[in-house]
Amino acid sequence: MVFHRPIPKGFKVKTGTVIAETEVGYISLTLEAQTVPVTVAEIQPTAENCLGIDLGITNYAYLSNGEQVENPRFLRQYSQKLARRRSKLASRVKGSKPWKILKGKISKLAQFVARTRWDFQFKTPHKLFDKCDVWMVEDLSLKNRSKRAPVKTDIEDGNLVDLPKGQAAKSGLTKSILDAASGSIYYGAQICCW
Repeated sequence: MVFHRPIPKGFKVKTGTVIAETEVGYISLTLEAQTVPVTVAEIQPTAENCLGIDLGITNYAYLSNGEQVENPRFLRQYSQKLARRRSKLASRVKGSKPWKILKGKISKLAQFVARTRWDFQFKTPHKLFDKCDVWMVEDLSLKNRSKRAPVKTDIEDGNLVDLPKGQAAKSGLTKSILDAASGSIYYGAQICCW
């Protein structure tokens, strides 16, 4: 194992998380020290230091000062490239050398999309916190927004009939919601506050 940096003296390892990625793996350690003081910032929300944020799909966020944050749509940019590589993979013999090479290229591209999205999610809160001290963000249930459409049925002549439920349109909307990764902005804000 290669240590990124040594564990400082007086710190105690609390947890460790193993992260497996395409080519390498990482171990993330959480440390605790009793000597480090815990500070709590007391910020009183006012009209001057607050910013309201409404998360969307066409634009990533609409701000209360009238500005908009564009949605970069990382997955949509690379979806054709991913689809081409996945269709090529389907024609290869599973487990063969060409299959493994193509599988590695697909996973690297998917990892690139995830990392660019993560980078955007990290930089956006930093830009927003330069403009204000307090955020007001709507409380969304992202899990409910990305669920499948419910089954619609009707009874005709005593038989149960499935009605069109609009799942094709819902799946495109779900893909856009997950591509925007609105839930990650909260995590980016937590990192920004530390």
